[in-house]
Amino acid sequence: GIGYDTVNATINGELGLWLLLSVGMAKLVITALTVGLGMPSSIIGPTLFMGATIGGAMGLVGAQIIPIHASSVGFYAMLGMGAMMGAVLQAPLAALMALMELTRNPNIILPGMLIITTSNLITSEAFGKKSLFLTVLKSQGLSYQNSPVIQALRRVSVAAIMDKSILRVERHLTVEEARKALKSEPKWLLIEGSNGPTSLLPAVDLARFMEDSAEIAADKEEELPESIDLMNIPANRRDIAPVQYQATLEEALHEFEATSAEALYVQRHVAPMIQRIYGVVLKSDIESYYQYRRS
Repeated sequence: GIGYDTVNATINGELGLWLLLSVGMAKLVITALTVGLGMPSSIIGPTLFMGATIGGAMGLVGAQIIPIHASSVGFYAMLGMGAMMGAVLQAPLAALMALMELTRNPNIILPGMLIITTSNLITSEAFGKKSLFLTVLKSQGLSYQNSPVIQALRRVSVAAIMDKSILRVERHLTVEEARKALKSEPKWLLIEGSNGPTSLLPAVDLARFMEDSAEIAADKEEELPESIDLMNIPANRRDIAPVQYQATLEEALHEFEATSAEALYVQRHVAPMIQRIYGVVLKSDIESYYQYRRS
C-alpha cells in the first residue's frame, strides 16, 4: 500500500528497530527497481516512507546510546522525512516547508535546516547526483534545460545555418580531378570513405597544396604526382559526424558533445538506403548564431 499507516505508527513510536530497518530498506529496493525499470509510480510517498522509517530507526539507536539527551522517535522520523525528500528531489526549501506543514511547529526549523542541508550536500557534492526527476529525464534522452540560449537554439534547424558550398570527393584524386573539383569553387571538400564521409577539408588547402606542388615540380623540372591523397596533404582537416536535416541547433550541439566531432554534415533520408547530404555545420557557426541573436 501507500504506507501512511506505517509512517503514523513510526511517528507514534509503535514499531521496533529491526522492523523499521527492514521495511525501510525493502521500500528503498522496491522503489529503486520501479523507477529504474521505468514503471509508473509515485516518488514523494515512498520518499517520506523511507525517511520516516530510517529516521525513526536512527532515533531508537540514539535513544539507546544517549537516552538522557534523546528526543522522541517521532521527532527523528520527521527529520528523516525531510532529509530524504530534500536529498532525492534536491529541493531543500520544499522539504523544509513540508516539515512545517506536517508538524505546525516552528521549533523544527533549525534541526530541519541542519539535516536537510547536510543530506543535500552529501547527495550533490559527495556523490555528484542531481534531482531524481532530472536524472529520469536525462536517462530518457529528454532535455530539461530551459535557458534563453537553449530555447533560442530549439527554434532553429541546422538547415537554416548550414554551409551548402560543399563538394563530395574521393580520398585519392588525380591532378586533373583535383583541378576539376576546385573549378566549381567549393568552400569545403567532403572526403568520402568506404562507409560514408570521413573528413572535411577546406578547398583552399587543396588549392594551396597544388600551387606549391606545381612550383616545386617546376623548380626541379619534374612532373606533378599522378595521385593526390587528401588525407596526407598538409591541411586543416576536421573530424565529422552526421546530423539529420530536421535536427535543431540544440540537437546539433548535443551531437558535437557526444561524438567529439569538429563538424557535422547535414543529411536526409530521401529513399531506401540513400542519404542525401545538403551541407555542413561547424560548432563555431552555432556559437556565432546565438551570439548574433543576443547582440
